[in-house]
Amino acid sequence: MKAISVLMVLIITAGSISGCLSQSEKIFSDNEDDMTPLRINHIQVKGTHNSYHLEPLGPTLRAYEYSHQPLNIQAEEQGVRQFEIDVWWDARGQLYVYHNQYDLRTTCITFEECLNTLLSWSNENSEHVPFMIWIEPKEWVEQSTDNTAIVELQNLLDSIEQEIIEFWPRNKTITPDDVRKDSETLSQAIMENGWPLLDDSRGKAMFILLSSGELRQRYHEKFPGLNDARMFTMSEAGSSEAAIFSNTDPVGNADEIRALVKDGYIVRSRADNAENGEADDNNKTRLNAAISVGAHSISTDYPAKVDGIDYWVEIPEGNPVACNPVSAPTDCTPERINKVLN
Repeated sequence: MKAISVLMVLIITAGSISGCLSQSEKIFSDNEDDMTPLRINHIQVKGTHNSYHLEPLGPTLRAYEYSHQPLNIQAEEQGVRQFEIDVWWDARGQLYVYHNQYDLRTTCITFEECLNTLLSWSNENSEHVPFMIWIEPKEWVEQSTDNTAIVELQNLLDSIEQEIIEFWPRNKTITPDDVRKDSETLSQAIMENGWPLLDDSRGKAMFILLSSGELRQRYHEKFPGLNDARMFTMSEAGSSEAAIFSNTDPVGNADEIRALVKDGYIVRSRADNAENGEADDNNKTRLNAAISVGAHSISTDYPAKVDGIDYWVEIPEGNPVACNPVSAPTDCTPERINKVLN
């Protein structure tokens, strides 16, 4: 009887050891250190167009017939991680947020309010992948007044830069300097070293100037090479400041977008325009194209289902963020991307 007892103990002990070894092997095989490091450009997220927008009261254009939830609700309930904010100069010293003088309704009246809404949510959800916040300066231009004089009077770019500095902490901001580091140019840094690691970038935001032409040139003159700038700029191919592109035609420009993504650049695209009929016809051709070419953020007027419309945008395997189908490494998984605090 004693021999049988000893034998049973040995069998149980051996089984326990075997179980422990198997678990250890599983932990080792799933060790993050053994996997390809994930970077900012390895993800694909949902974005919103005119993220502050509320449909006007009364009859209006089809282009204006959509409404967004407040920015924090978009982040919390709809999985939105890319936002677009139109900013207007005002003689009273505030930066106001709305679409235009015919389309004024907004969920956050000032730029400060919009930033504070997103910042509060970010502080409460510090493991989120970095926000991409596109800032589009809007200008009042009188036909009888010299355009350059209006720009200088408004001082709009400086005001936007200063409010980002004032209302969004530096340690929660990814700037061109953070990406460039010791490289000669921003574009060179991306091509040779890549974007910052995703886990090092959680809880932060990247600001991008959604403008071309004179306004972008003025920003580059103020911040040559984007040194010391808080914002990236909408890039042009071949530019030394190239980092983040906006290409809203993923169908016609599929090859161009895919090539940029493969080269390591970040690309924002569009799934729909309210006035173009995609939502009314439940047409997902543009959405599916944007997903397949690897656009990093896919902007929409319909991030969630609304009454009377069958169309809305979801990112495949996005919980709420997905592995980018073009740029992500093979060992990228939604679980690795979508970390949450316990």
